[in-house]
Amino acid sequence: MRGGVRVKRRYVWLWAGCLLLALLVGCAQHGTPHSRREVLEYVEETFLGEDIVVSKQYTRPAEGDRFQEKDRLWDCWYADMPQVVFHIGSRRWVIDPVPMWGYELYNDRDRVFWNYHLEQYQTGGGSLELWTSDEEGNLEWAFSSMEQVPQAAEQLLSFFRWYEEQPHAHWADLAEVELEGLPLPVHVLDPHHIYLHAPARPVEGTRLSFAEDTAELEALCAGMLKAYFTYYRLPSPDFSQTELDAYAAQAWTRAWTEGEELQYVPRLWRDGKPISAELVVGIGAEKVAGSGLEFSYVSFGGLFELVSRLGLEPEGTSEDFTVTGADGALYAFSYASGRERDGEDGWSYTRDGERLKGRDGMPILRIGGGEFQAVTGLEFRG
Repeated sequence: MRGGVRVKRRYVWLWAGCLLLALLVGCAQHGTPHSRREVLEYVEETFLGEDIVVSKQYTRPAEGDRFQEKDRLWDCWYADMPQVVFHIGSRRWVIDPVPMWGYELYNDRDRVFWNYHLEQYQTGGGSLELWTSDEEGNLEWAFSSMEQVPQAAEQLLSFFRWYEEQPHAHWADLAEVELEGLPLPVHVLDPHHIYLHAPARPVEGTRLSFAEDTAELEALCAGMLKAYFTYYRLPSPDFSQTELDAYAAQAWTRAWTEGEELQYVPRLWRDGKPISAELVVGIGAEKVAGSGLEFSYVSFGGLFELVSRLGLEPEGTSEDFTVTGADGALYAFSYASGRERDGEDGWSYTRDGERLKGRDGMPILRIGGGEFQAVTGLEFRG
């Protein structure tokens, strides 16, 4: 009997091994590298009507692990532009933890022609001096004021217009514009960067657009700066206080009412009564994670304005103030309390002299958190 049990178990493991092997084979899609014939078919399907030459021999990728040793790479070029060589490759892909794998075809035509035309534009006298490009050639520009926005917009638009007239250019890559060099964290804000595409490329979404003139980019950059200065309640060298107040009233109030035109702020109460939406007009409330007001954050400056409206009579300015909170403790908030540098804890505040960190080390408090409610006396009823 013991021997019989061992034999049965041996058959069970053999059967399981065969089943696993069948599963692995069944999950392999195109289990071998592609042939040149398949590459030619791919060219006909992908580049309809375009006269593309494919090299007769393939090469191997310069680097790779043992699974990439069989990958193949063909040189390709347009018959009328043989000086620009792009590639079609057959590479192995794997999906884990489910054992699925196979070979797929891909090409780098758009990237190669983007880099080629970008170099041709600049060597030919075109100016992109305000713009930098990363290792892959993506255009980037960071700014902290409106001073150079018109010039940067004109440079980008001029290049995009030129690019779209070049042979085999296809779509231009997206260009990234980002806030940078300001004293307080910009990554709290959405958006703190935008992506722009060529004027002829139809893309939906307010952050993926570019007008036929520079006005739209200037407006987008102005919006990012206004969001920054109104969120932190700071004066701006580019905009008057009247302009900032008008922007804040329009941009931030709906953040408190969660996008709805409501008379009261959802789930915020004081002394058993709901909070009027008028109380928070123009005060920045930005979502950092999650959804809903519970996951929104107010800056130290926004908190100064809020406790002022609540009648708690803070002393100082939006950048540096003390206030006796609704819980009776003495709080001190200051943008000078920390800096966003490596090796430092970031921004902090004090309660009766005890040092406490701002939310995630930033000069902000979560509206749904206990710290915010202790200072303001507002009760969040989730």
